[in-house]
Amino acid sequence: MKKISKIFVGLCLGLLLVSCNSYLDLQPITEQTETQFYKTETDAFQALVSVYDVLQWSAPKAQNVPFEVISEQIGDCCYAGGSSANDVPFVVKMSKWQCDVDDPSFQALWYKYYYGIYRANVFLEKVTAIPFESADKKARFIAEAKFLRANYYFDLVRLFGNVPLITKILSSAETQALSQTNPADVYAQIKTDLVDAIAGGLPNRSDIPAVEGGRVSKHAAEALLARVWLFYTGAYEKSDLAGLTKAQITTYIEDVVKNSGASLLPDYADLFKITNENNAESIFEIQYSTKSTWGDWGYREGSEGNQAVILWGIRDPGATSPYASGWSFAPVRASLWNEFDATDTRRSVTLLNTTAEAVTYKAGYQNTGFFNKKFTALKANEPADGSRELNFGNNYPSIRFADVLLMAAELQLESNPANAQDYYSLVVKRAKGSAAVVPTVTKDLLMKERLLELALEGHRYWDLRRQGLNVAKTTIEKENGIVDEEMKKTFDLKYNGLFPIPQYELTLCKQMNQNDGY
Repeated sequence: MKKISKIFVGLCLGLLLVSCNSYLDLQPITEQTETQFYKTETDAFQALVSVYDVLQWSAPKAQNVPFEVISEQIGDCCYAGGSSANDVPFVVKMSKWQCDVDDPSFQALWYKYYYGIYRANVFLEKVTAIPFESADKKARFIAEAKFLRANYYFDLVRLFGNVPLITKILSSAETQALSQTNPADVYAQIKTDLVDAIAGGLPNRSDIPAVEGGRVSKHAAEALLARVWLFYTGAYEKSDLAGLTKAQITTYIEDVVKNSGASLLPDYADLFKITNENNAESIFEIQYSTKSTWGDWGYREGSEGNQAVILWGIRDPGATSPYASGWSFAPVRASLWNEFDATDTRRSVTLLNTTAEAVTYKAGYQNTGFFNKKFTALKANEPADGSRELNFGNNYPSIRFADVLLMAAELQLESNPANAQDYYSLVVKRAKGSAAVVPTVTKDLLMKERLLELALEGHRYWDLRRQGLNVAKTTIEKENGIVDEEMKKTFDLKYNGLFPIPQYELTLCKQMNQNDGY
């Protein structure tokens, strides 16, 4: 949505904290703004863009770390990093699952997702009264907003578990009575929104023109629904998602495989080039831009760049290096390099091995010599406008076709093993060549392939968590025989794999309760 995001001017998005002054309670600044807006199809489009806009809030608020970086730091592949242990102390604690309830990153994530949910709710309530020239266009807008609300809720409920479910604009009285919702009901709403979006007017992926890159397709909604189904049924040990069975979700994911028009790129390295975004493998891609002229350190939400890039980057590389200077967060465990065999072309694309590449740099905290190469800062990609660190234009491939193939293989491992083998083989042979001997696929091999294919893209912890808390603990703590205490990782089962509800919310909204263990 690089092109579409430029249209958004913020008219419909003046927000003010009122009532319990919580991030859950966001209202338009004045009644006059609301009465003057939501009148025309153009208003509706701007309001819809505002719902998309929150996707670009890579790291809102001060000291926050983007979702996909956090998702790697709390898993088994990365450490906390930074310049020192005192650079951003809460990140070090978080990476060891020793979180404080007032850590600012949790407040920032809570704030981000409820802002997105609020904007979706306002849009969905107001759009019904707006006249459209085409009923199909109106249906598409509504379906897009439902997809986005589901996407925001999915990240939110995975992170915090026990969250309020809000699907309408709240009055002050309703806000005062707000309480947390059983996670099963939140997942049921996610399922409902995605099923509605699929049936309610989203276009096929192949029907979206390049100028609308980043807009949601029916196939993106089907793929996200499969991701939600696999996580929920795994993490909560359920056989279905609010009545949605494995057979039904398999039908959805098969539609993506067979009818989306997506395909694997021949060269894995091409996936992560900034010049090759929204490519044939892209199913849902968050759009970032280098062109922000009004976002800055005082208002990071106004920047349209991918702020994860500067965090992944190595610190102070040499003058002749292609790498731009970054902050060396989330250094990668050396053991990930060894997970790839020598024939796997993904290894040198995924990991920057500073020894193998003879890269000079300044070592940061928990340095391993290995960094995320997929999204690291490059001099060729440095922005010309705005704050350099906030405006790298690298898109984030939230869902890509290889992930879809592996989900489809997992879903059909028992019911259709031939399909599962075919899909697994496609991914392996792209990595190792068409002549590679592919073993008979098993669940363990699929999970290993997900690690190799999707490494450092923000999915690993959630794949561990859906296999059970004990699997997550064993895998995250697998290297704790090392001598250096600073390099040990821990996963405390008492937290149930969830972050603390921000203390700010609990203080202001007395009816809410903290998650277990905090």
